[in-house]
Amino acid sequence: MQLFLAFIVALSVTAALIPLLAKWAPAFGLTDAPGPRKVHSVPVPRVGGLAMAAGILIPTVVSVSLVPEIRGLLLGLLVLLLFGVWDDRVTLGYRTKLAGQIIAVGICMFVGGLHVGALTFNGYSLPPVAGMTITFLFLVGITNAVNLADGLDGLAGGMVLLCLMAIALFATMSGNGPVTAVALIEAGAVLGFLRFNTHPARIFMGDSGSQVLGLSVGALGLLATQGETCVLSAALPLLLLGLPIMDTLSVMWTRIRAGKSPFAADRNHLHHRLLALGFAHRDAVVIIYVMQAGLVLLAYFLRFESDVEVIVSYFGFAFAVLALLRLALRNGWKARRITPVAAATTADRRIPMLTLAAMTGCLLVYAVTVIASTRFVRLDLGLTSAGLLVALILLMSYGKGRSVLWFERAAAYVSIVLLVYLDQTMPHKPPLLSTIAWICIGITGAAALIRFWISPARRFEVTTLDLIVIFIALVMPNLPGNVELPPDLPAGLAKTVILLYVIEMLLTTNFQRFMPRTFLAVTLAFIAGRALAGIAI
Repeated sequence: MQLFLAFIVALSVTAALIPLLAKWAPAFGLTDAPGPRKVHSVPVPRVGGLAMAAGILIPTVVSVSLVPEIRGLLLGLLVLLLFGVWDDRVTLGYRTKLAGQIIAVGICMFVGGLHVGALTFNGYSLPPVAGMTITFLFLVGITNAVNLADGLDGLAGGMVLLCLMAIALFATMSGNGPVTAVALIEAGAVLGFLRFNTHPARIFMGDSGSQVLGLSVGALGLLATQGETCVLSAALPLLLLGLPIMDTLSVMWTRIRAGKSPFAADRNHLHHRLLALGFAHRDAVVIIYVMQAGLVLLAYFLRFESDVEVIVSYFGFAFAVLALLRLALRNGWKARRITPVAAATTADRRIPMLTLAAMTGCLLVYAVTVIASTRFVRLDLGLTSAGLLVALILLMSYGKGRSVLWFERAAAYVSIVLLVYLDQTMPHKPPLLSTIAWICIGITGAAALIRFWISPARRFEVTTLDLIVIFIALVMPNLPGNVELPPDLPAGLAKTVILLYVIEMLLTTNFQRFMPRTFLAVTLAFIAGRALAGIAI
């Protein structure tokens, strides 16, 4: 259960920091202005990378065994973070960016000892020099590939999230605990970021985020499939990360054939081609998610096959995708646009009130039920809740402006995380409690969906992020074979995401001065009281 806690801590830290960093972004020059190759029309803060870095580093340093491979990876990520923030501010040339990537990869390889050591072809193993060269080129290449794939809202983050969950699965199967933990922590940070990055994005990750994610997912993919006791194919990272690799290589080849520099900017990436075929922004992202999910499933079913079979399967997939795209573009094929059904404008005005009441009521029932059924609450959790409650009361009495709203949002995120943590870690949980918890979460989630549908201004709606969550929570835990995921991770993930969506919706309604504060006060008071009662006993 420590893995689940680290996951939700990473998610919460990232999600809580993003609004604060977004406020400071213009003062530090960390905004992305509109341009001819970009799909946004207003400046957007580029602080997602900083928030995710904090969400990754804090739980990793606290809860993960810092073996040499993990230490080397963290040091390399810090180097890329510095170069990425520098690039987000002043737009570095590709030579300077490449220098930072070479330094970071070198640290991963020579400090962490990371290298491909078991790639075989019909019984012939690669010599050490070839393995080191492949490792270097792969890590530099995937760092750039993920960086270049960050072209649509939620695209790069969603692809990386799917890869990280697959890496956690493979690392668990091979018994590599530190890699499993870091992969899940990074997945939590990415999930917290995607809450603000799905279309239309309010935050971008910037180069600081895309390069950090690129190097980390490449390194973790290698670590999960290497080792003397690992029975998985060493070529699996090629499948997991094959989509951005295919995209980058095909674009560079197109530029070279046109007599241009392979590093020149253009609109030939996979997402650009899908947009040119008439797909809407969200449709293009969903199509790429489906392809990435297909590669994850292919990697899973080929995990014990030879490296040659894995590589041949990947090239067959890449050839089919590129051939279909080329055929569609050459023949002038266009996607048919489906006009969305307009939201009901004559709906009874009582329905929004009822949905808000249902969401808040079910949240309160869930909170009271979980805390009342919890026999023991750790003192640190109780003190944290008590401190938040006191600060909330003082701010409501004397605070003004955005500082109060920001603190309410942060306190709400922490409260959700504490509730789900208590729910998921409860020993000998009564079946009735599980039933009540899922009924409450189901009702509040359904109420949120109804409000999404009838709201004339759909600030929040079912997004591409929801599709990823459904895939991770429902498909991956039910894959055939002896898969041993952290037992309560899928359920905890689903509960956390649903409740965070709901609490954010409540915080943006006209009732934010009563409903969310009631939930916060009751939750924090109950947790603090239960902890203090345990001390008294």
